[in-house]
Amino acid sequence: MNKNVIIVLIGAVIVAVLMAVLVQMMLGDKKEEVVAVKEEPKSEILIAAKDLGIGRELREGDLKWQTWPKNNLFAGAIVRKESQSPEEALEGRLRRDVAEGEPVMASYMLGQTKGNLVAASLEPGQRAVSIQVSATTMVAGFLAPGDFVDVILTYQQSVTVEGDDPLLKEVVRQGLNRTAVETILENVKVLAVDQSAQRSAEEERIKVGKTVTLALDVEETEKIVLAQQMGALTLVLRGVGDDAPIQRKWPITSDARLVNADDEILAEYQKLKNESGIQTNNVRIYSGGAVQVVPSN
Repeated sequence: MNKNVIIVLIGAVIVAVLMAVLVQMMLGDKKEEVVAVKEEPKSEILIAAKDLGIGRELREGDLKWQTWPKNNLFAGAIVRKESQSPEEALEGRLRRDVAEGEPVMASYMLGQTKGNLVAASLEPGQRAVSIQVSATTMVAGFLAPGDFVDVILTYQQSVTVEGDDPLLKEVVRQGLNRTAVETILENVKVLAVDQSAQRSAEEERIKVGKTVTLALDVEETEKIVLAQQMGALTLVLRGVGDDAPIQRKWPITSDARLVNADDEILAEYQKLKNESGIQTNNVRIYSGGAVQVVPSN
C-alpha cells in the first residue's frame, strides 16, 4: 500500500477518535433542561345537562357546569361565580332548543320585556284567562306576576224545598238565606297584572291593577268563565311556597249561618227527624174531610 495513503487513513482515524471524545465531553457537561409546562387557567361555564326544548321552564337538573379554558371563553358564556349552582345562574323559559352539552347563554332565554311572555309562560295544556279585579278583590294591590292565589266565588243561591215538610223547610231557612261563597280554584299562578307580565324594578311599590291574568287548565278555564257570570270573584294571596290543598269538611259558606251549608243541611234535617219521630216519607189519604197519614216505609 502506498505510504501516503496509510498516513491519510491513520490521520482520519485519529481525527474521528478526537471528534468522538470531544462530542462525549460536550454531552457530559451539558445539563438537561426541564421545561415547565404551565397549566392553562380554567373556568366553569353553564351547559345543558340534557336536550331542552323551546318553551321549557328551566328546572333543577336541566343545567350543569362544565370546565372550560379561560383563554377560550366566548362572549355570552355564563361563568360560574364561587359555589354558585346552575339554578342560581340562570332561570326562566327557553326561546330556542338547546342540545345536551351545548353552552347555555342568557340570550337563549325569553326576554322579560320582549315577545309574548304570557304565552311563553304557559305550561302544555294551560290557558291564560283574565278577570276583572279591584283593590278589594286583588289583595289591595299586593298581587304581582309569579304569585299564587286561590279564587273565591260569591254568588246568589236559593234552595227550593218540595213538599210541606216543616222541619226541612226550617233547616234550609236557617242554613241558607240568599248568598253563598265557595273556593272554586286553588293554588293558581298569576301570569300578569294588567299588561305587565314581570315584577318591575320597583316591585316594592304597590300597584292596583284592573285585570289579572291567571294560568289555568281547560276545566279550570271553563269554571272561571262560568263563575264570572254567576257572581263576584275574589283573589286570595298564598304565602311563598304554600301549595298545600285546602282542608275542610264542607266546601260552602252561607250568609245565614256563616257555616258550611250543603251537606250540613241534610245532616241537621236527619237529626231533627230522628229526634222528633216525624215521618216525612208519608202518604196522605184524603176521605172527605178526614186525612189519614200512612208511612210509606
